[in-house]
Amino acid sequence: MQIKLPLKSTLFKNIQRDKDKRGQILSIVDYPVKNVSIIESKAGTFRSNHYHHVDFHFMYLLEGEIDYFYKSLSTDDINYFKVKSQETIFTPAQEIHSCYFPVFTSMVVSSGFPRDQKTYEEDTERIELVNESNIDEMLKKYARK
Repeated sequence: MQIKLPLKSTLFKNIQRDKDKRGQILSIVDYPVKNVSIIESKAGTFRSNHYHHVDFHFMYLLEGEIDYFYKSLSTDDINYFKVKSQETIFTPAQEIHSCYFPVFTSMVVSSGFPRDQKTYEEDTERIELVNESNIDEMLKKYARK
């Protein structure tokens, strides 16, 4: 069975498959992907600031947190999620997304396309949504306390 992917960024529900005295099995992606990467980000850094024409990502945080900003290409409305350890965020195609890492963060990222540089760059359009000069203002305006 294949799930239908959302059309906008979504905190995705992880699926508890099994749990017993040995530990647990938690499914974080139940969808065909072509690449799984581990990405580490130092505190105070930014990633993303782009959108993909076709590709998508599932990002599962092993540790840390993300101030995640996103917006549709068709609107000026900016949205925000605070993504925490052991949560999964889904990022669809055709949506600008930007990540700020206030603390060291390690995540598993599953993508629909291979992650070689040529494939990645051909599908990526860079748009700077969040940066060092506006992060404080963006957090004040969009973060839910």
